[in-house]
Amino acid sequence: MTGVSIDTLRAWERRYSAVSPGRDARGRVYADADIRRISLLRDAVGNGHAIGRVAGLPDDQLATVAGASARVPARSATALARSPVPSGQIDAIIGALERFDTVAVETELARAAALLRAPDLLREVLVPVLTEVGERWHGGRGRIAHEHLLSASVRNVLGSLLRVHQRSGVRDRLLFATPSGERHEFGTLGAAMLAASGGLGTLYLGPDMPADEVLAVTTVTELDVVVLGVTNVGDMAHTDQEMDVVAERLDARLELWVGGPGAERMAKRLKGRALPLPTYDLLERQLVRLGARF
Repeated sequence: MTGVSIDTLRAWERRYSAVSPGRDARGRVYADADIRRISLLRDAVGNGHAIGRVAGLPDDQLATVAGASARVPARSATALARSPVPSGQIDAIIGALERFDTVAVETELARAAALLRAPDLLREVLVPVLTEVGERWHGGRGRIAHEHLLSASVRNVLGSLLRVHQRSGVRDRLLFATPSGERHEFGTLGAAMLAASGGLGTLYLGPDMPADEVLAVTTVTELDVVVLGVTNVGDMAHTDQEMDVVAERLDARLELWVGGPGAERMAKRLKGRALPLPTYDLLERQLVRLGARF
């Protein structure tokens, strides 16, 4: 009825107390007033306002900010199928980067995070933007400073979303990290956020994690899967050695998944011990197998 995804509703409720639905034995219950408020919040965010700035407004002020009428227009079933990427979103982020406007970059990223489901945010905004900025830098059309500014902003957004989606009292089922020598963490951080958004318990250790530390954590937690992200850059020989240790010593009952650009190469090296998941699409399928709901 509102076109707002479950993930976004949960984030708005938990982090910003933007709406307070009733509850019964089956879960949340949204009254007509709740539906109207959610729709106003949707329109306000769509007009470029950060959810954190408008979440506490009363409905009459929110209607003014949203530019909405007293009645919420009906939406077709087709329009509710998925949240589209806002028009010009990626261009707006790139433009803000070129001006070194940190506030605008984070505002645009936050806007996309509020409007899109976690899988769509990763595939349709974050990955394309990171790819575009990387290609510009390698092609001499961008600066290292652009990439660093974007990296810091993306890390902030993904870290915040991971915290929003993580639930207390849920058993950690997946450990996410990158092996020692691998400092590229965005793909793995995004993967952890995706798993958490699907309702799975996640433990994110961060980048450059020694094999002994990864293995030590698995001995004191009831995990099902260890997920390690690898690329084909940096000290690959050292990373390979670390992955060899993990694959050899990891408890056989635990699944080992490898993500990132180096996933296929690493899976071959580990001779079937690891499942290669080089894309978020493939990762999402495995998360659904574990019970994730998107």
